[in-house]
Amino acid sequence: MSQSTCACSKCDCKVTDQSIESQGKLYCSQSCASGHADGSKDCGHDCKCG
Repeated sequence: MSQSTCACSKCDCKVTDQSIESQGKLYCSQSCASGHADGSKDCGHDCKCG
């Protein structure tokens, strides 16, 4: 795993082995992986990335 942070452009969260993979990139949460399509403003990790 060479990617160390979430692929969401505004998110600083670290990715782990339990991260969500979408389109070949790793995300820290489902909301980041879906591009915050659900209208969420954060990823649930005290980060305002949405």
